[in-house]
Amino acid sequence: MQSILDHSEANTDRAREPSPVFRLAHPHGSVENSRNDSRDLANFNFLRTVAVSLVFVDHLTAAADIRGLGAIGRLGVLIFFVHTSLVLMLSMGRLRLTGFRLYCIFLARRVFRIYPLSILAVLAVVIFRIPAVSGAGGLDWIGWPAFFSNIFLTQNLTHSKSIDFLWSLPFEMQMYLVLPALFLLLSRFPSLKVAALVLLLGTAIASAEWDLQGGTAGIDFLLARYAPCFLAGVFAWRMMALKSRSLPGPLWILFLFVLVVAYRLVDALRVYGPSAFDPHHLEVRIDHGIWWPPFLDLARDWIFCAATGVALPLFREIRIGWLNGLSHKVALYSYGIYAAHVPVLWVCFDLLHIGSLIVKGVISIALTAALAILLYHFVEHPAIEFGKRFSSNLVGRAAFS
Repeated sequence: MQSILDHSEANTDRAREPSPVFRLAHPHGSVENSRNDSRDLANFNFLRTVAVSLVFVDHLTAAADIRGLGAIGRLGVLIFFVHTSLVLMLSMGRLRLTGFRLYCIFLARRVFRIYPLSILAVLAVVIFRIPAVSGAGGLDWIGWPAFFSNIFLTQNLTHSKSIDFLWSLPFEMQMYLVLPALFLLLSRFPSLKVAALVLLLGTAIASAEWDLQGGTAGIDFLLARYAPCFLAGVFAWRMMALKSRSLPGPLWILFLFVLVVAYRLVDALRVYGPSAFDPHHLEVRIDHGIWWPPFLDLARDWIFCAATGVALPLFREIRIGWLNGLSHKVALYSYGIYAAHVPVLWVCFDLLHIGSLIVKGVISIALTAALAILLYHFVEHPAIEFGKRFSSNLVGRAAFS
């Protein structure tokens, strides 16, 4: 399910952003702080930590057959989308490039940031037949067309079966084609009104696509399905430059808690309707049906993303040392956590018989953390460094051609 320039990719020059506290950003959405700025991007890191934690907890409780949390993992992915586009816009601001050079640098680095680990995850799932849900048995062969679609992250274009926890990456890769143009547009016209118009236009396009498809049930195959979610992050980027942050940092923690609770309540309403709030008439529903019209699935996601994007620039940075340190580490390894946690849960809950659910849960957390760290240092970071060199050479050759 998740999206930025790594600390190893960051320029040594300070960013010329109107808001000076936003400086160094991590390649898949997490934020890498300089030694003197360890608290400056605490809110970004905490948002990233909440997102990956929601995804992990969603899959962990499913593996343990614990019900009651609803689709909180989906909210985590939506937060990834907002966070990713926001921090990528900040990253492009530090490149100080335009036109073809900006596209070359940006897209080349994104390719080397995303694909190495996603390809490794696809190969692992296919080779070891890792199921999306614990207890579902081995994964059936998805076929060569779907396999290559997962490798190239085009599942939503080919309508192919997706390796479950990687379903969000195609939308990210496709949004990367648009973000540089949006960056150039909103740098030229930095008004918040223009950013709001871009967000509304993206929402209108996504709505029109839904309507043209005849309200298809396969909403995750719609190309513009999550465009308003990414554009909420773009709006937050412009808002940061133009609005001062007046609310205390700890309220950002409270806001995200309320956001998660609200999403859970809305998800219950989606499935059960008004009876969701009547304990005397509520029965567990297992038919995967929903109470409200399918279009409201889209509207719900867009509203929660917009709320996150508008709220983030309003809060001052969190100043809780231990929380900032923990969030920084989780954010740094979040892509590895995202890619590794489902295989780890499969090992702990399906392959090994290692005691109680609590023991399995603790071991799952420890193994996921260890594997994410290894993946970062042996796959992600080397690929990031190679992407830096490759993109720099590419732009250098283009400049003299």
